[in-house]
Amino acid sequence: MGDKKSMPEHRLTESKTFQNRMRGHFVLGLILILMPLYGCGTMSTWITTPSKPFPELKPPAPIDYSKESSWAALPKKNSFAAKTPPGLEPGQPELIEAVDIFYLHPTSYFWRWHWNAPITGWLTRRITNVTISGSATPFNAAGKIYAPRYRQLTLSGFDIPESRLGGLDVAYEDVRNAFLYFLAQYNEGKPFILVGHSQGSRLILRLLTEFFGEGDLPKKLIAAYPVGTWVNTDPETRTAYGLPICEKEEQTGCVISWRAFAYGSESAFYLPPKQKRGIDLCVNPLSWKTDSELVPASENLGSIPIPMFGLPKPTPGLIGAQCENGVLYVNETKGWRYSMAEDKGSFHAYDVELFYVNVRENAVTRARAWLRENGSPVPDPAKVDANNGKGHEHQTE
Repeated sequence: MGDKKSMPEHRLTESKTFQNRMRGHFVLGLILILMPLYGCGTMSTWITTPSKPFPELKPPAPIDYSKESSWAALPKKNSFAAKTPPGLEPGQPELIEAVDIFYLHPTSYFWRWHWNAPITGWLTRRITNVTISGSATPFNAAGKIYAPRYRQLTLSGFDIPESRLGGLDVAYEDVRNAFLYFLAQYNEGKPFILVGHSQGSRLILRLLTEFFGEGDLPKKLIAAYPVGTWVNTDPETRTAYGLPICEKEEQTGCVISWRAFAYGSESAFYLPPKQKRGIDLCVNPLSWKTDSELVPASENLGSIPIPMFGLPKPTPGLIGAQCENGVLYVNETKGWRYSMAEDKGSFHAYDVELFYVNVRENAVTRARAWLRENGSPVPDPAKVDANNGKGHEHQTE
């Protein structure tokens, strides 16, 4: 009597809908628990530390990037990277077609079963989608987003030198292969932006070290945004990882980074064991300068909370920012949506989201600047409208 075969069809549908709804609530509940520890914060040691030392646990097999399932976002996939918050216009198609974005998500694996995560876990994929919604979507107005999955290092691995070094090597093997596949099969020689957050940013820096010292790739780089990690600089040459530091909003071929903390936060200067301190980069995402001037909240075009329930409408004027000693300091935010993932004054989980609209506009500005500088300008949408759809952009530089 109680088996599914004897249940009426409409009751079966209701039962399935209820199960899906409950599973969705369960997923969101887990994310709510995990997101306060999102990125590289703190978490129960037992939950995130495998029972065996790093050398004794074999990592999952390398990833085949010819498979669409190996990518969290591709232009032809209906991914979270393609979404736009309410109140914002989608990107201009001509610009998006001309530029690519290579994006690396932050840590989204918080379990003790592996030092390096398999890419098949359904919960890890869902948390990855949340991170993509928050830190990848600001760039979808500037180009097509390519976001590989990779065998990411589990959260606790960052606090153990052996697993941090070995685990990031495994993760970088995937990222390197994904980047080479992106260049060979997808990019078609177009200019591109490199974007990462947290663990993804550490791996972006390794790409810069290996591939951008010489050759043609530096010429194709619009900008690199390794946000939410330590980016060591050379103050004499004004470079980071061999590339110029971005010091104005239209500069191209350069590096941009910041780490957001409340004023007075001691965690701003925490380093994992045996990681050397350098002179860290801070580019203020409200002015796109490296000076220590306080930029008021009135210059913030729109912030969003962590988008666990979809992309919300951005809130303008929420928070100001100031670079000081390689740290981006912000005032305490109001409301639980902006404090639930705050940890000892660290706003690491909100590094990009706090400046969402400014980041979005800056990516478009730099992409347009690169195309203009290289003789391939894309007409501004306003000029297209003024010319009845026949765009024209004068080259005045």
